[in-house]
Amino acid sequence: MKSLTHILLPVLVMVLCLSSCSDQPCYEETDPLMNTVLLVSGTGELAKADSLRVYTYRETDTLKFVKVTGASSFSVPLDPASDESVFMITLNGVTDTAWIRYSRRPHLVSPECGYTIVSEITGLNTTHNIIDTLIIENKSVNLDGQKNLHLFY
Repeated sequence: MKSLTHILLPVLVMVLCLSSCSDQPCYEETDPLMNTVLLVSGTGELAKADSLRVYTYRETDTLKFVKVTGASSFSVPLDPASDESVFMITLNGVTDTAWIRYSRRPHLVSPECGYTIVSEITGLNTTHNIIDTLIIENKSVNLDGQKNLHLFY
């Protein structure tokens, strides 16, 4: 009888745990994006790039995030496996590199969607080929969609 209890108790616990999981689909956004607005140097007015391309290199491949014309902003994900992301930003045919440093922490989106990684920007640096200044407006890169950076060129 004792061995039967040792077998049935773990099975019962597993059944109870599995039945408590949600079967609902996830309808919420789960990918935090760093939002950047393009501005004219000197005036701070909203700028529209004739062409904009943003991409990054990771250990396994090159990821292209943005390739548009007439853009005044762009949104890109930060690397959830690293404390730094490097982006090559090409504005009107001129390429700059931006290094974004940040701290990461897990964030529960919902029981249906699980966890995501949100970040807090801790620093940045750029080459200055076309980018004049890159300023942090909002350090928190999360799911709220707020502007994070101002890029002056």
